[in-house]
Amino acid sequence: MENRDRCPRCGALLLPGERFCGQCGVPLTEAAGAASTENHAGYAENASNGADGQWTVYNGNNANVSVNPGVGMNAGAVGSSGWQPGMRPCTIEQLRDFCAYNEMPLERMRFFVGEDYRQPRAFGIYRDGGTFVVYKNKDDGSRAVRYNGPDEAFAVGELYDKLLDECHKRDIWPDGKPADYEKRMKSEKRRMVAIAMVVVLLMGIVGFIFLKIQAREHANDGYYRFNDAGIYYCYGGDWFYDDGYYDWVPVTYGPYDDYDDWSGYYIGDTYDRSWGYSDFESSAVWQQIQEESRTSSHDYDSWSSNDTDWSSDW
Repeated sequence: MENRDRCPRCGALLLPGERFCGQCGVPLTEAAGAASTENHAGYAENASNGADGQWTVYNGNNANVSVNPGVGMNAGAVGSSGWQPGMRPCTIEQLRDFCAYNEMPLERMRFFVGEDYRQPRAFGIYRDGGTFVVYKNKDDGSRAVRYNGPDEAFAVGELYDKLLDECHKRDIWPDGKPADYEKRMKSEKRRMVAIAMVVVLLMGIVGFIFLKIQAREHANDGYYRFNDAGIYYCYGGDWFYDDGYYDWVPVTYGPYDDYDDWSGYYIGDTYDRSWGYSDFESSAVWQQIQEESRTSSHDYDSWSSNDTDWSSDW
């Protein structure tokens, strides 16, 4: 490898023996210097679809770079900034081209490239004279400045890494899925299946306990007659009474409150018209009990597992 002290693409200083630029990530091959002046920059002329579903492209240094096509993959879409698929953006314009190439809805994503956006909940970068500012506007409207300095490549890299991090949280990979992605997904799937099995088991145990409690609470449910002075109904320990003139009403005391052997007054849990009284399970009070026992679902209007933490500084 020939001795070189700067990257032929971004001009960053290089250490002896480096195979890739530490700033822009471009491969540094033996033929990098000579090939950079040859006609290898045209992505449309030098792209081929590999068997693994990825595109193999030849960057300006004639070095193979495999990239995932992602959303909106277009072999001819190379912006005027010099950015090419597989290349790490080093300027604001290159970052714009990267986002446009991947058809990113930046405003909806809350990323503002080249704009000093002042509203809450935003990531952004802009140029202010000779300096570059990388910022985050938090949910309370305050601003946390990530970087303010003259190094454009570093500033762009900060926002680019954050942009990818937010994408990866949502399982979006504009930079290409990692080599072990499928392995990690299988491992995650196994973990989720194991968690689901534990949850189902716990729910079964809780459900069984609940049913046992319910069975015990309602073991004595049914109709009771006491001295032919009307008819009672017991529901979960609560007592209701019908005297034949008015509909069922709750009462404080049932037969068992006055007599030790109240079970002797039990006449059944199924209504019989021959008793001469109305059916408790057709009464208004029964309907009210059923409505009160129903559980309502919870609304999670603003919930999302991938929401950005807007209260932090970055």
